[in-house]
Amino acid sequence: MVSPTTFEQIDLMDLSVFTSGRQYEMFARLRAHDGIHWNEEPHGPGFWSVVRYNDVKAVMMDQPRLSNAEGTLLQSRRAEGKLHSLHNMDDPRHAQLRKVAAPYMRGIRVQSWQQMIQDAIDGLLDEAEADERIDVVRDIAARLPMLVLGRVLGVPSQDCPLMVDWTNKLTTDDPEYLPDPAMRDQARDELIAYFRDLTERRRAEPGDDLTSVLAAGRIDGELLGWPDLAAYYVLLVAAGNETTRHLISGGIEALNAHPASWEALHAEPQLVSSAVEEMVRWVSPVTNIRRTAQEDLELFGRTVRAGEKVVAWFAGANRDETVFEDPETFRIDRSPNPHLGFGWGIHSCMGSHLARVETTALFAEIIRRGLTIRSEGEPVGVESNSFTGLKRLPAVVVRNR
Repeated sequence: MVSPTTFEQIDLMDLSVFTSGRQYEMFARLRAHDGIHWNEEPHGPGFWSVVRYNDVKAVMMDQPRLSNAEGTLLQSRRAEGKLHSLHNMDDPRHAQLRKVAAPYMRGIRVQSWQQMIQDAIDGLLDEAEADERIDVVRDIAARLPMLVLGRVLGVPSQDCPLMVDWTNKLTTDDPEYLPDPAMRDQARDELIAYFRDLTERRRAEPGDDLTSVLAAGRIDGELLGWPDLAAYYVLLVAAGNETTRHLISGGIEALNAHPASWEALHAEPQLVSSAVEEMVRWVSPVTNIRRTAQEDLELFGRTVRAGEKVVAWFAGANRDETVFEDPETFRIDRSPNPHLGFGWGIHSCMGSHLARVETTALFAEIIRRGLTIRSEGEPVGVESNSFTGLKRLPAVVVRNR
């Protein structure tokens, strides 16, 4: 039996736990002995943590008792500042806003972008092969979702690097990206100003892009107001870049940590799709999501008071040994694989189709070209307990044939 003292040493606010990879051992201990765990917070009220697979799903479905409206990041700040995006609201308003963009992001529409995605991948891999020595994050993982999302939103390619910079500053406290916290507000203001101008242009001359869809979007016959649109753009840029970037870089890191997986993919290219699903489970790019109790309630044997935060850890649920066989092993042929890497319930990731298509197409092309992207040097993780990702991953591009 694990002693209470041991649990006092579990601090999920300690970012060194995540940069060193020790979070998985802590999640395993919590799953085994403390399904809902109270964590103190140095500059906040503290929070409850839920790490078991079925418990995380239950938290995702327990609305309106557990609400998104007070924020979904562990700490009480939002990427969109004082604005309220559909990510930080509950039904029915959440459902109304989601329906404006969701049809545009459905799988059948995403498939129509396949050639655009392939062209972006070809350009990135041509450059990587020519350079041979690359940084996976800088040269591939950060650029692919930026190029694709730019096309989806109607952003000219020369402006796409702006979106990566804004994302870095809006989604993390990592001092390398955000040396001054005031830079977050500046990045948000720049992003909103950019898309205000683009929205006005699309209302005057609509195009075949998501900005045009949002600019013409209506709820109850009324055009979306600017606060709703501004928050939508912040969410799309931040989430659209962050999740896929970390999935790609974390997937390449996982393949290198398990080199037989590279060999298996080259031998059986049809395994790429299941490999990508395993990457989503293994990496869990969105580490957690937070809810706030709207009333006193009993949750997994504990009393949670109104106003207290409940944090559901996808990274813990995705390694639950009661659901996944041998969960600490990276298996590219894992089946079934009912991971929660894109969330669960009404707030599941609206861009999951796009993330899957981008990542699958990238790895399929790497394998088709007979390439292995081999790590060379230590990866450097993002200092965050909200996202699981890398800042740098030095590598060499090797042609196998």
